[in-house]
Amino acid sequence: MLADPEVSEWVALRRVSHGGVTQAGGRWVENGHRLPGHLAVALGGLLARRLIRLVNPDPTTGNICRTVLTYDGVDRYEQLSQRALQLPAAQFIALCRRFIDNDPDPIGDASPR
Repeated sequence: MLADPEVSEWVALRRVSHGGVTQAGGRWVENGHRLPGHLAVALGGLLARRLIRLVNPDPTTGNICRTVLTYDGVDRYEQLSQRALQLPAAQFIALCRRFIDNDPDPIGDASPR
């Protein structure tokens, strides 16, 4: 079972692994859209724990840093993914559906949809 903070961490790691997550002026952005607060907090924690890192900014884009997973970040993402797969089917499907629907609050209520 994943605790609420781990869900945000899992979502943040997943988004970083798929690319498009950047930090610009201290704000976390994905494909031009500001990320919700709980993901920004998760990303800050992942950065502090060195599970993700900021790639030096491209001089042509200003002060925008791409975010990438470290080797430890890949390991943590795999660990959380395996734990998510152990969830009861209805909870796992509800969690995955939040990714597809781009629900801004993946923690929300844990009841199946």
